[in-house]
Amino acid sequence: MSAHRMVRGAVVGALASLPASYVKRVTEPALQRAAEQVLPPEAWQKRLVGTDPSDHPENMPPAVIAAEVAELRGAKALDTEQKVRASRTIHYVFGAVAGAAYGALAARLPGVTRGAGVPAGVALYAVTHGTGLPAAGIQEPPWTLPASAVVWETASHAVYGAVLEVSRRLVDRLVP
Repeated sequence: MSAHRMVRGAVVGALASLPASYVKRVTEPALQRAAEQVLPPEAWQKRLVGTDPSDHPENMPPAVIAAEVAELRGAKALDTEQKVRASRTIHYVFGAVAGAAYGALAARLPGVTRGAGVPAGVALYAVTHGTGLPAAGIQEPPWTLPASAVVWETASHAVYGAVLEVSRRLVDRLVP
C-alpha cells in the first residue's frame, strides 16, 4: 500500500465528511424527538452537557469546549450565539478529521467499510462521547446520561458513518 493511496483516501474522506456532517447535524433534532418519545428524560437530565441540542445547543460538547478554550486563553466569556457558531465550526472540522482518518483506513483496510459505514459511525461515538469526552471531564459517561440522549447521539453517529461511506464512494469515483 503506497502512502499516496492513503493520502488520497484521507483527502477523499475529508471531502466526504462535509455532507455526512451536515446530514448528522440536521437529523439530530428528529432523532432526539423520536428517542425522547420512547425514553422520556427528566427535565434536569436535559440540562446535562450533550443531552439537548434542540433547546440547549450552547451546552453541547463542541460549544462547551469552545467556551473553555476561550476562558483558558483569557478571552471574555462567549455568549450563546458565539458558542453555537464555534460549535458548528468544531463540528465540521472534527467531522473532516474523522472523515480523513476513515478514508485513509478504508484505503488501507477495505474491511473498515463493511456495514456501509454504520459501524465506523458507532465506533466514533464510542471513542468520543463514550470515552474521550468523559475522560476529559467535558461530558458525563453514557451510563449516567438519559437513555434517550445515548440513543439519539449513537443514531446520529450511525447516520454520519452511513452518509460518510456513501459520499466517500461517490467522491472516490470523482477524484482522479
